[in-house]
Amino acid sequence: MEIKQKSQLFKEIGYQIGFDKIGIARAGLAPKAEFLEKWLANGKHGTMTWMEKHKEIRKDLRQFFPEARSVIMVALNYYTPHPIKTIPQTAKISRYAWGSDYHKILKKMLKRFLEKLQSIDPTIRGRAFVDSAPVMEKQWAVQAGLGWQGKNTNLLTRDLGSWLFLGGLAINQELVYDHPTQDYCGNCDACVTACPTNALEPYVLDPTKCISYLTIEYRGTELPTTLKDKLENWVFGCDICQDVCPWNRFAKKTHEPRFNPKDQKMVNPPLDFLAQLKEDEFNSFFAGTPVRRAKYHNFMQNLMAIIDQQTKQQDKQVKNTPVVHDKD
Repeated sequence: MEIKQKSQLFKEIGYQIGFDKIGIARAGLAPKAEFLEKWLANGKHGTMTWMEKHKEIRKDLRQFFPEARSVIMVALNYYTPHPIKTIPQTAKISRYAWGSDYHKILKKMLKRFLEKLQSIDPTIRGRAFVDSAPVMEKQWAVQAGLGWQGKNTNLLTRDLGSWLFLGGLAINQELVYDHPTQDYCGNCDACVTACPTNALEPYVLDPTKCISYLTIEYRGTELPTTLKDKLENWVFGCDICQDVCPWNRFAKKTHEPRFNPKDQKMVNPPLDFLAQLKEDEFNSFFAGTPVRRAKYHNFMQNLMAIIDQQTKQQDKQVKNTPVVHDKD
């Protein structure tokens, strides 16, 4: 089979499995590998020490899978059309974490993808990766033509927006390679101006200021004083820079039912409901979802910061409310 036919056939198989986007890039040194080196040297990874530990693997896909000749990148749409509302006495959970953990879903799909390819050509060897592996998925997705990396640093697409999970297969076959697409952010800076912690500059994210990092990855004993009052009710993750992105007007509902909210309380969970959860109840309610990643102690630390901020706001409102005296 010719390389062109094989490449097209591989994509068709991927779409049949259920991926929403598929592209192919030549395996090798990661795009913008030098940026990773500088980013780590400046301490932008915060308490995510595992990123520095595996930096050499991240910089070159061939260190992740030495036989790699091609990388087949895939994207899976997870958008569910439930609006997250800013309501007093409720928290917010990032949209990606409402349903089943995408790592398991995407990894199983990629494994099935590889098995299908091997059934066509038994000489194919490969290795799958989702974002828990030391691979720069967004950079490879850009290289494979799935979309462009926007000013909010997420992968953006013209037809599905940015509500996408990314993964890929590194395989030992030469294929026909796709090309990076155009950047369509233009003069828009909605994501940059909307970020309440100033974590964003165009195309550059400082995770140590990012609400998603603070509420998921941060492992300090207490949230930074300068930032804990700026969570804007986000108890796990943050979608602000995606919610304001004009390209997400084109988002479409996912075809994967497991990404729907496990419980309606996942969308805007009441603060009092979350506050009364014991550790075993927390583990039970969030079982099977990415929220478990935060761990009970860290989740409650986020929650208490939100409750404290709301109490301060209420006290300030009361203090500034003029007292009206009855006239005799």
